[in-house]
Amino acid sequence: MKNSPIGTRDIDSLLPRKIPDISKKNIRNYLLEAGFNHVFKDLDEPATEAYVKEIAGAEVEIEFLTDDSARNNKDKNIVIAGVVVQPLTYLTLSLQTTLKFHTYSNVTGKVVTPGAWIFHKGLTFPKRKSSLKIFKDLYGIWYVSSQLGTFSDHALNEFKNLAKKHPKWFKTFQKNLQSWLENASPVDWSKLESQDPSGRLRRLNFEQIMKMILF
Repeated sequence: MKNSPIGTRDIDSLLPRKIPDISKKNIRNYLLEAGFNHVFKDLDEPATEAYVKEIAGAEVEIEFLTDDSARNNKDKNIVIAGVVVQPLTYLTLSLQTTLKFHTYSNVTGKVVTPGAWIFHKGLTFPKRKSSLKIFKDLYGIWYVSSQLGTFSDHALNEFKNLAKKHPKWFKTFQKNLQSWLENASPVDWSKLESQDPSGRLRRLNFEQIMKMILF
């Protein structure tokens, strides 16, 4: 790959609010048995938590997320299968739109599809508390949409189909990105471009990709 992506070793694991009884294993116990350390990240009740372990010289951190579809206490952390799970808006789409994967070490699982990932990032990046994470989200949208050849083409096609199925969400997506584009300062553009170590991300090609996505 000529333009390898930047990324983190943080893993967001998505859990539905309701899971079958047969699947209600204590995830916390499995993680602790596997050598992960349990850490608290705030003073909420229950507190947001993460599980951290050094693997092959790199620190890996796992957090758990779910959708905020509950009628009451939508933003309140809950416990599912022994772990504290953070509710996030629009996560229903990511829980329902997945892609199966199979690793070289014979592990199978599911990940969010690239189109749904683009959709969710565009819907949620303005809510980020860290400006650095906002730039990383925008970089991620650009990268998945344009730097992976036919994979990017499929991701954009999938995104457009999802946008048709969720027109109200798409309007929010458009509003979020258009607002950023209209208000971004030269410093903002410089920070966004610096996210790509290959130097391929430039304002002009970012704007071109956004036009493809937004219209």
